[in-house]
Parts: sequence; C-alpha cells; structure tokens
Amino acid sequence: MRFILSPYWIAKECFLKEALLWAGFYRYPKSEIIPDQVDFRFHKDSQDDYEPHIPDDWGYVDSGEAVRVGLPPNPAWEALFDDEDTYMLSDPETIERFLQMDIDETEKKKLRKDLVKSKKQAALQTEWDQKYAEYIELVEAKLFIILKEGKLKASGKRIWQEDGFDNWKDEHEEIPTSFWRRDAIDWMASASKTGGGHYCHICVETSQLFKLFPEPEAQEARSVSLIAGQYLLDEEEVTKNLKMNRRGRPALDWDSFYLEVTDRVKRDDLPAKQEAFVAEMQKWCLENWKHEPGRSTILQKISPFYKKYVRK
Repeated sequence: MRFILSPYWIAKECFLKEALLWAGFYRYPKSEIIPDQVDFRFHKDSQDDYEPHIPDDWGYVDSGEAVRVGLPPNPAWEALFDDEDTYMLSDPETIERFLQMDIDETEKKKLRKDLVKSKKQAALQTEWDQKYAEYIELVEAKLFIILKEGKLKASGKRIWQEDGFDNWKDEHEEIPTSFWRRDAIDWMASASKTGGGHYCHICVETSQLFKLFPEPEAQEARSVSLIAGQYLLDEEEVTKNLKMNRRGRPALDWDSFYLEVTDRVKRDDLPAKQEAFVAEMQKWCLENWKHEPGRSTILQKISPFYKKYVRK
C-alpha cells in the first residue's frame, strides 16, 4: 500500500507561535490558501467577533519533534496512541470528586483504577512539562533578542480599549523594537502587552525567520515516487516515521556508544571537563547515527564514567 503526498504551501508570513515552533522544533508554518492565493489565516473572514483567530494545527509538541531536540517523548502525545485510551482520562482532582459522590460501587471501582492511571499520567506530564519549559526558555530568549535588535521584523494588530471593550484594526502595523519586553510576550497567543501598547496577531516574514534559523540538512527519501504528476510514499516509510513520531525515541545503537566511551577510558583520553566530552560524543553520534541526541541524554550516559574515572 502507498500514500499520496498532499502539498502544502509554506506560509509567507507566520505567527509568533509558529516562529517559536520553527526555531525550537523545525515545524514548518503552513498557509491555508483560498482562491486568489490569499492565506485564509490572515483574511478578515477568519476573525470572529471577539478576537483575531490564531490557527492551531494540533495542540501538542509531538514525540518525534521532542525526541529530535533531546527531549523525552511527550506523554500527552503518546496517550493519543496507546491502547488504554489514556487521553480520555479525567484529571485526578475530577476523578476524586466523582469518587465522593453517591454512585454505584461498580463505577467507583472503575474510577479507582482510572485514578491510579490518571495520577501516573499527570506525574509523567508534569516532569515532561518542566523539561520542555527549560528547553523552550532558551528558544524564546533567542527569538526575543533578534526581535529586540530588529534583526527579525514583526507586525501586529494594535489593540485599544474603548467603552470597556477591546478594539483592533484589520491592518497589521510594524512593531517598533523599543516595544519588546521578554516577560510580556505570550508566545502561544502571538500577542504582547507592555506600557508601549498591546498587539495581537503578531507575525513575522517566514523567509527572514529561515535566514536566522536555517533549515536543517535534508535527508534523502528513497521511497518517494512520481506517478502521473502525483507524489507517492511507500507504506514502509510511513510506518517507520509514524513509529518514531508516535512511539518515542528512534532505536539507537547505545552498545556501540558505550564501547566508544570505554575505549576512550582505556586510552586515558577523557577530557578534563565533562561538557567537552558531551560535545565530542554528540559529534560522534551525528557522524555514526546521522542523529544528534540532546545534551542531557549524552550527559546521563557518560556521567557514571566521569564519577568513577575522573572525579576521584
């Protein structure tokens, strides 16, 4: 079985949220083209009566995106594909409230089982969210600096209060560099409010963003074929990618990794500073696996060697 590849246009302009997802995870900002080559996301008909609409292709950083930058698989994303419908579980607090109600004992028994699963899922998600926050903080800082320095131009819809209601213009206006304050940016809402004003629907030029955060090197896809003007992808390639994106980390040859580290120990060739060896082994992984694990992953693997053979 094969799959037809559907084309998407890369957006000429992307929202601040999309800029963050590109800089952090290389998720391409996609436009929604309607007749006359208009991007519907910026069309007046895409706005409701209350606030400018920010499209959301999905509400998750998927496991494939997370793993590629060294984060563990996202429990919220993994739950969508497990066999126990974990994504349908209520949060622990809600389940506990149900258990306090006068309900059938059979239902309570099921809720107790759900509560155990829900608490486990919540703990996993809290741990992942903390790691994500640490990672994305640096990405946000990089974007803030280039916005503040004017290297990345941004525009938005200015909001003002009138008779107790928010009002905004349909047209975007360029945002001055003096406006930006790091702690005032709402990245997910593509909005920011400071003493200098309030902007929503903030966007940047995608081509300018790509120059500042270049696309990663392309990998050859051997299983794509062109038939009657349509691109098709073999099922085997789709299955392999879905498995990586949905089920977490790609299989890596850690045995060879440990052998390389052991050889370095035997040769007394470990750098004095652990961070230097992290960088060396990341490079080794890239050369041997065509994949570069995150710093924290490598650090976890080599730390026992440093504790035993270097820090005496």
